[in-house]
Amino acid sequence: MPKNARPVSSTPPLPPPTSPPTSSPTSESEDVYPGAISRCQWEGAGPFDSYNLPQHTYLPSHSRKKRVLVLCTGGTLTMAPDSTKDGGLAPVEGALTEWMSNMRELQQDEMPEIKVHEYSPLLDSSDMGPCDWARIAVDISKNYLYFDGFVVLTGTDTMAYTASALSFMLENLGKPVIFTGSQIPLCEAYNDARRNLIMSLIFASRDTVNEVGVFFHDRLLRANRSTKINTDRLLAFDSPNMEPLANIGITIDENEHLFLPQPKGRLRVHSEMDTRLMTVRLVPGFDDSVIKYAVENPDTNMKALVLQLYGAGNMPSNKSSFIQVLEAAREREILVVATTQCLTGSVMLGHYAVGHALKEAGVVSAYDMTVEATCCKLAYLFGREDLTPYEVKRLMGVSLRGEMTTNSQSSSPPFTEKIAGMTFTQNRGRKV
Repeated sequence: MPKNARPVSSTPPLPPPTSPPTSSPTSESEDVYPGAISRCQWEGAGPFDSYNLPQHTYLPSHSRKKRVLVLCTGGTLTMAPDSTKDGGLAPVEGALTEWMSNMRELQQDEMPEIKVHEYSPLLDSSDMGPCDWARIAVDISKNYLYFDGFVVLTGTDTMAYTASALSFMLENLGKPVIFTGSQIPLCEAYNDARRNLIMSLIFASRDTVNEVGVFFHDRLLRANRSTKINTDRLLAFDSPNMEPLANIGITIDENEHLFLPQPKGRLRVHSEMDTRLMTVRLVPGFDDSVIKYAVENPDTNMKALVLQLYGAGNMPSNKSSFIQVLEAAREREILVVATTQCLTGSVMLGHYAVGHALKEAGVVSAYDMTVEATCCKLAYLFGREDLTPYEVKRLMGVSLRGEMTTNSQSSSPPFTEKIAGMTFTQNRGRKV
């Protein structure tokens, strides 16, 4: 390691509090609820339980250098050839910390101090669910006062779901939580992992970001606006109905007017997610008997039905039997939400006659939310025990974390700002 290099540590060298509390002040429940079946538990709430502090306690700063905690769950970025699997790629525990320790870019003075925690075992993102989302959320809350920002490394397949879920679970988030991963492992000579990781660390140390984001390729996206659009391109994620929070090129261009404001309350973690919902993508000539069975069968105990409809929220006008199924869902207090199959645009129930019929049947619009954000928002709202079904229905039409468009925005000419050796171009827009 070069002289004066700062190693990337897997354990934060922090003094424990003089009288550590017995429970997290930010978590609303000590148990984690993964859905309809059982509560998920694990030993401890994360790797740094002993460093948990009350929300009103502040850690004295001995350095002006920002501190970023990296939580690694696995994914392509952490993979390397596995000799036991005929050279196939597999996550390698401990490899990320070693690679980062040898990255000269991370040892530059303008980069933050970095601490790494690798979960064990490392997971394929396809295996991740509400239990894992809650573990990440609770671990962030346990270390919230010790770090200026957080980077979460995960696989790309369900990254948009995990990041969207975290955006709802972390209420009053006042620090950046940046998700990233890669299409090519960090161990390869040619890869996209290096830049994704470095830029995520830079954004995680920015004071302008107070929300959960996804950085991939050349853009920072709002987490609950992101979706995976490509399996074999480095530009794997996009935000169809919202501009990126930032684009990188020779400079870093921030759309400052899009950033969420600083919260007015303390961080609260909602660790319970009720995933008793079903998503159905309609196709021409579909048979609605399966949906009817799911709605009318009491054993399903379903809370919500998400319909991916055509265009602005259309379905066959001659499907009167399906309208009856939706009315039956309303009687059973099953919330039916309409999304669009189009990549961009919004659902406008009532714009066409058939959409008006859906609205009369109690169907609510997801507006321009992604399917990932719609499902995670439903799971979050139903997971809260303080909301009635009517309140859940009403809140589906309210932007809670910037997940939907509520009014138009226009941009004004950008200006530049030099911070820590980087040039940021900030596009300040105004609401009209």
